[in-house]
Amino acid sequence: MDFIPLKLSVTVDYLFRAEESWVLVDTGYAADWPLLRRRLGEAGVSPSDLGFVILTHHHDDHVGCLGALVAENPDIAVVMSRRTEELLLAGRNDTSRGGGLINRRIAFLVRFKRFFVALKTGSLSAKDENLRFEPYAARSRDIVFDGETALSDLGIDSDGILVPTPGHTVDSVSLLFPGGDCLVGDAAADMLAFAGTHHCVIFVMDLALYYESWGLLLSRGARRVFPAHGRPFAATMLERDTGRNSAEDLVGYGGRT
Repeated sequence: MDFIPLKLSVTVDYLFRAEESWVLVDTGYAADWPLLRRRLGEAGVSPSDLGFVILTHHHDDHVGCLGALVAENPDIAVVMSRRTEELLLAGRNDTSRGGGLINRRIAFLVRFKRFFVALKTGSLSAKDENLRFEPYAARSRDIVFDGETALSDLGIDSDGILVPTPGHTVDSVSLLFPGGDCLVGDAAADMLAFAGTHHCVIFVMDLALYYESWGLLLSRGARRVFPAHGRPFAATMLERDTGRNSAEDLVGYGGRT
């Protein structure tokens, strides 16, 4: 499968062509809107050309531009899981289910996250520590799915399958294609390896469930992982790194496990 990576301030969105329409996966932070439009333009695509946007989960760095995108292209269909639909209404990242930053080294680095993001985007207000985004209520033309779902069943002319891969969040999903390419959102990552992430994203709600999702992807034939944070990597890295982080090492946002 051919994907076009759209590098934003912190995340990588992906663009691909279905048989009759362009499909965008995730949207980035709200402050990324001008950058997202530019990246789409570099790919020869305008927001009005998009037929669908698929959300891998509800976090602010993945849904921040959703309101702006729908305002510019009201005909786009937003594809989301039932749990994502519910969580988008709150307008902030769900922190009610526990979990934490993957280890103390990451917790130390995250103290400087706001400054890093400001340096990348020139905006402090759009990415404050409240993890907020503009609430979104699903419209009649949007598509809400439950469980594992084929894109073709949603009206998208592609052979990809949406697979629930919780662990980072309760609503995380990945998009798996027959050849083994897998768009995972934050269900895996290639970031801050020097700090011991071992292909985990920096925040995990439930580490055991996170690793179970890796096992599911591997059992379903995942061969190459396309994360929202970092570069694509071989799925065999998931098998190698499963269990290398411990739930006892998670650090909550308040500094406690």
